[in-house]
Amino acid sequence: MNLVFILGTAGSGKSTFTAKFTRYLEFNREDVMAVNLDPGSIILPYAANVNIRDYIKVEELMEDYGLGPNGGLMLAHDMMAEIVEDLSNDIEGFTPDVVLVDTPGQMELFAFRNIGAQIAQNLTDSEKGVIYLFDGVICKDPLNYVMNMFLASAINTRFLLPQFQVISKTDLLESYEVEEIVSWSEDSMLLEQAIDSRVTGMNRTISQDMIEVINRLGVDFAPIPVSSTTNEGFNYLYAELLRVFTDGGKFTP
Repeated sequence: MNLVFILGTAGSGKSTFTAKFTRYLEFNREDVMAVNLDPGSIILPYAANVNIRDYIKVEELMEDYGLGPNGGLMLAHDMMAEIVEDLSNDIEGFTPDVVLVDTPGQMELFAFRNIGAQIAQNLTDSEKGVIYLFDGVICKDPLNYVMNMFLASAINTRFLLPQFQVISKTDLLESYEVEEIVSWSEDSMLLEQAIDSRVTGMNRTISQDMIEVINRLGVDFAPIPVSSTTNEGFNYLYAELLRVFTDGGKFTP
């Protein structure tokens, strides 16, 4: 079994991507299942085979403990540690070959609190990886692209798992905008030129400082442009997952 955690900033399209990529893998005759780890997601665009909301619901915690939305989310995430074994048993009961794990919309609660790393480590004994979504609509701005590079680097350092970067929502971008974002990962000078010409003041200094930290962390960036509307890029992402997890063979023999 292979687990792939889907991470990205709020609104980057994690749930939609999970839904469409699950269907894509099913079309390619892979034994795949989807898992929802967001206790606040009332409506999902996919049928979650395993759903955290069977155990924890944010709205119930808010009512029981007199909490606001943020407090309810924080308590729900802290409570996840108590049910990791239950979730693992649920997943293993389906005996899938590949599992897409849709993580909470508020990425910082999962990625930068201890619970996220604990779940990544303890959720079954499977091989694991991370798909990090760069929101294409936001990341066409070089400052936002660098910020997402920084977040992806921090997640890579925290989770210590193979990471695949994806540029989401390419159907909402012009082709030249997609090409430019990709070029920033291929040639650091092009990214620096974009920052110099389009970012000013303190934001330019912050971008340059973040790039220095990113370079020291040594994370390679080769984001794959995809669209959950047209399935563009799914073939290439699928091939990359197979290359890392199975040396090129299918997940399901």
